[in-house]
Amino acid sequence: MKDITEIYNRHGHMVYRIALMILKYTSEAEDVTQTVFIKLLENGKTFKSDEHIKAWLIVTAKNACKDVLKSSWYSKRDSYDEVVDRPYIPDETAKEFWDIIVHLEDKYKLPLYLFYYEGYKTEEIAKILKIKQATVWTQMRTAKQKLREQLEKDGVQYG
Repeated sequence: MKDITEIYNRHGHMVYRIALMILKYTSEAEDVTQTVFIKLLENGKTFKSDEHIKAWLIVTAKNACKDVLKSSWYSKRDSYDEVVDRPYIPDETAKEFWDIIVHLEDKYKLPLYLFYYEGYKTEEIAKILKIKQATVWTQMRTAKQKLREQLEKDGVQYG
């Protein structure tokens, strides 16, 4: 396996953004990121390529987030703990999109993120998430419609 530091430097921000997008809390996103890389260390699995590592990290991050969301203490958090931080996004319009994306239903977040922020094709997203490509298309179409509605509601110009 490649050096864990190299893998973390290359993909740590991606794992953190996925966790932050799903959980909305910086402290939990940091914990999930740490958990994912500990699992990578403990895994001992041989990966075929960097893309294979990246796909494993995405799925493991998603599953770690699900575990956090299932925990009883997570739902009892106070609203002041809500995320005030977001990943560095240089473009102001992209920041507005990020803020809307994190408030979408969970099933729409990850396909959108993987497509627009990580550059995956829909067939690759389907493989990574182990869902049908048609499901990815449907989720993305619905997510885009929800984004469009929210942007119009907020009076944001796009397109």
